[in-house]
Amino acid sequence: MNIRLFSIIKKSMVLMIATIMCIGMYTGVYAATNSNSILEQEIKEAYYLEYIKIAKEVSEETGLDISVLPMNEFKEEDWRTPEEFRSFITEVAQWDLTCTILESIQTYSNVTATKETTVTASGQSRTLAITGNFTTSLNYDTGRQHFSSVESVTSRLKGGTGTWTQTGYEYKSLDGARTCRVTVSGKLKIAGAVFSNKLASAEFYCNSQGVVS
Repeated sequence: MNIRLFSIIKKSMVLMIATIMCIGMYTGVYAATNSNSILEQEIKEAYYLEYIKIAKEVSEETGLDISVLPMNEFKEEDWRTPEEFRSFITEVAQWDLTCTILESIQTYSNVTATKETTVTASGQSRTLAITGNFTTSLNYDTGRQHFSSVESVTSRLKGGTGTWTQTGYEYKSLDGARTCRVTVSGKLKIAGAVFSNKLASAEFYCNSQGVVS
């Protein structure tokens, strides 16, 4: 065998060995990655079953309608340990959604005012705002403006993750129609949990000139 032929054979064997090693390494990495994905999915499924159990327990403890989103609707940031999930939804269940901070006032033919409150869970803040659109009128007996009707009430969640969908509202006239107490109901979806009938409220006041605050 001449030297040139031997050199060619040697290079071919080195290339073949290197190829086999690369294939082996790739197969190992793929297997490890696939194994990790399966393990991660198994953990999520186990967590999800715990979430359902925890939501039921917190619902019974608080008297609120609490459930869990379908698993395929969970976002990555929604996943947490069962202990963290229990702590989080317990904090949310205890939120006092009484809006007292006046955000804005607009006065045109009707009067629009917004009040809000900020609540926290796991160190993250969220703000719920309630906006009422009112009609005021002059009461000649008292010589001042009073609420005469509520045209609409809307609400929204600001900041952080989670969604709020208003499902209804009711109001009550107080203090000779100088105060209007508004209560809104809504569905709150947060961290994979669903609060189906969460309540929030605000009181609006009409001054003698018809300005609502």
